[in-house]
Amino acid sequence: MSYLPLLALLLATTTAPASPLGLGELPQQSLAKGSCALFLWDRASRQRVVMVTAAPARIMVMRDGQPVLLGLSGSTGAAILGFAPHASYGEGTAQITIDLAVLPAEGGGGIVRDGAITVTTGDGSSVVAPVAGIIGCS
Repeated sequence: MSYLPLLALLLATTTAPASPLGLGELPQQSLAKGSCALFLWDRASRQRVVMVTAAPARIMVMRDGQPVLLGLSGSTGAAILGFAPHASYGEGTAQITIDLAVLPAEGGGGIVRDGAITVTTGDGSSVVAPVAGIIGCS
């Protein structure tokens, strides 16, 4: 009896699909005492692809296996725990924009049930993907 087809099926179903955003999964992060961060994962790959800090206001993503930090370039809406519901990071045509609905969580922090992230490259092309996430505080 050959177990190769079963093994192939198991490997195919346990491997997360690649993020449609072209972003890699962020490694485990630690927060400084008294700080908060917004963590987002894209719904397609279920990978943690974004970490946003409020002070300093910047976003961290993984591109080509390297962490990339981009500063806040604009935001609108009433901030919850220091995070605006609409924010753009980066400069010029290369930007990452997040649009979120954040709900305060019992016991602190927040939950992002609905959101979208838009990654716009230097040539002006964009990819939009749905995201979910949490705001965690230490």
